[in-house]
Order: sequence, then structure tokens, then C-alpha cells
Amino acid sequence: MDYFILLSSIALGVATVFGLRLTDARRVKVLNAFTGAYLIALVMLHLLPDLYEPEAGVALKPLLIGGFILFGFFLQIAMDSISMGIEHGHAHEIQGRMAFGILAGLCLHAFVEALALGKSPAHQTAHDLSAHHFLLVSVVVHNYPISIALLGMLLQSGMKKSSALLCIGLFAIMAPVGMFVSSCTGLAVYSRYLMAVVIGIFMHISTTILFESEDHHRFPVGKMFAVIVGLLLGIVSVIFEA
Repeated sequence: MDYFILLSSIALGVATVFGLRLTDARRVKVLNAFTGAYLIALVMLHLLPDLYEPEAGVALKPLLIGGFILFGFFLQIAMDSISMGIEHGHAHEIQGRMAFGILAGLCLHAFVEALALGKSPAHQTAHDLSAHHFLLVSVVVHNYPISIALLGMLLQSGMKKSSALLCIGLFAIMAPVGMFVSSCTGLAVYSRYLMAVVIGIFMHISTTILFESEDHHRFPVGKMFAVIVGLLLGIVSVIFEA
């Protein structure tokens, strides 16, 4: 079911582009503002605090947690140099090889994020299941606007629709592949460390989205409304889950 959920967010993004013609960069930015606020709410209210909760009576060292979070934060900066920042709403005019470079960066991003979704039945606890649920929701919500921005850019670059859909399909399978690899190779045993890396990635993406100002340092009303809705929805999600 988790694999289907991961794929469904990309399919919904494709349907949004073709059904609603949502390729306007300004509208994508508003959607990204919503997801950025939602992500930071889930990170601060659930994912991050949970990392500091003892597991089987043993708590992870705070310094170790912080180290992995920092690693994730700066790892995303490195991946941004490949993907050109599409993860946080930066649309570009692309052509030729540039499209494949961006696609490679986004595929790497999706793969790394999903490593923390791997399951290890021998080490699965109620705590892990809750964290897994919120991380899955975060990845799905986050990948939806990315798929819209990526497909819109590919189509506007003049790429054939079939080729653009093939690229989107490649991006779509990377999260399920990452989750599968983690589950089958034993990496899932280190899910809390991987979660810390993903939290660092989310922190970079969400804060970049939220703190990037428009011209003259103004914060558009539409973007502000999207941020408020995202925060409220994130807060409600955590409250009702608890």
C-alpha cells in the first residue's frame, strides 16, 4: 500500500498539469508555500521530537541526532546544485542535457528521502509506525508540487509529451525503489538515523520556501494564506494522530 501511495502523488501531479493546466510558476509557488508550511509543522511537532524519545529504553545521543540532521541539511544543498532547486519551487527554462541533469538530481533526492521509509519487522515498534506514517505523508505532500513543476518545465522546454511522461515515470519510481532497497538490505534497522537525515533535508527545503522573499521583500497575500493553511493542517494532523 505504501508503494501505491508514493506513486499516487506523482500521478496526481500529472493529472493536475494535464487536467487543470497548472503550469503557471506563480501558482506552483503558492502550492509550494503550502507544502513548505505543512512540512515544517510535521517536522517540528512530530518527527523531530520523536527522534529524542527513547526506543526500547535507549535514547539516541543528542549530538549524534544533530550530526545526522546537519548532514541532511547540507546534503540537500549539494543536491540543489544538481536539481537547480526545483524541490522548493524554482522553475527554470530548460533545454537539452539540462533537463536530464535536473531529473538526475530529483531522482537522487526522492531515493534518499525514501530510504527512511524502509521497514524492519524485527525492530518495528509503535513509535516507528507513527514516525513512518508522518514521514510517508510528508514525502507524498512534498512530491506532489515537485511533479507539477518538473512536468511543466519539461513540456515548456519543447520535449515530446511521451518523453516527458517517461521522465516523470522515472522520478515516480525512485521513492518506491528507495523504500524497497532500505527494507531489503537491512538499512531499515537504522531508520531513526535515516529519519534524522531526511529531517535535515525537509528543514532546508521548507525554510528555503518560507523565507525566500519576493521582489522588495514583500510576502504575497496568496502565499501567506497558503502558509497559514499548511501550518493549520499540519497542526491538526499531529493533534488527531496523537
